[in-house]
Amino acid sequence: MMSAALPAFLAEVVFYLASVFEATRERFSRIGSGRSKATLLWLSALIPYGLFALSAGTFRANAFEVLALLTGVLSFWYVLLPRRIVYDAGFLVIAAAVVVSRVFVRIYYAPDGSLRLDILGHLMWIRLGIAALLILRQWDPGAFGFWPKLREWRLGAMYYLALIAPLVTVALALHDVRFEPRPGPWWRTAAIGAGALFGTLWVVALGEELMFRGVIERALLKGWRSPVLAIVLSAVLFGSAHLWFHTFPDWRRALIATLLGLACGAGYWQTGSVRVPMVTHAFVVATWRVFFR
Repeated sequence: MMSAALPAFLAEVVFYLASVFEATRERFSRIGSGRSKATLLWLSALIPYGLFALSAGTFRANAFEVLALLTGVLSFWYVLLPRRIVYDAGFLVIAAAVVVSRVFVRIYYAPDGSLRLDILGHLMWIRLGIAALLILRQWDPGAFGFWPKLREWRLGAMYYLALIAPLVTVALALHDVRFEPRPGPWWRTAAIGAGALFGTLWVVALGEELMFRGVIERALLKGWRSPVLAIVLSAVLFGSAHLWFHTFPDWRRALIATLLGLACGAGYWQTGSVRVPMVTHAFVVATWRVFFR
């Protein structure tokens, strides 16, 4: 099973990196018409699934059709529809709905349950949304990318330090988590923390902060005179997306995510950089992974 999954993961990682690096996005943006770019994005979304499913013998026509439909909608959205806020909202709703409905668990699967292949789908969905927004929509989210600058690390860490005590207090008071540091030698705990930090920074925080801060909050900041309202509304929407975190409605996790969204929103408003809230977000998740259950 691993031998079938490896080529698919390698292909997806290449596509994922290409969507985030600005240089590759610029090269891709010079290819043909909007329809040509959308078609290439669509095909790239289907290739990793095909590589695994055909090799492992798990290809299902109905799963492929659902995947083709969903990725086609996201790929061609800004080719077929005008670049207006109302259509941007529709794009974000569809992108979020696919994630919270956990549809990729039903499309990408290993018969023996040994691999979390739905990760392939999540990586694909994030980079497809990035490419559609930043290339086809030509949306400017502010500073965006994998590696924060030193100042962005520092500011993101400052917002994390200001947030973590009240966030932990609320989470414990709501009985959403319990304090239970990971057992084992310090080096293993440090490795888990580092893995959680950078895994979150480069995948979860990258996608979520682009959507909620780089797109939603940025649009609100442009349209409204009050940055406070823009930060609060984007944070509430961010929290609402976590109602499906466990069993709906997971209002405890939604409230905690809203508090995180307020800190991330303030960091984005101060700097105009998506990478600052990415750092705050990643530090919070790493703290949860290491010290809480």
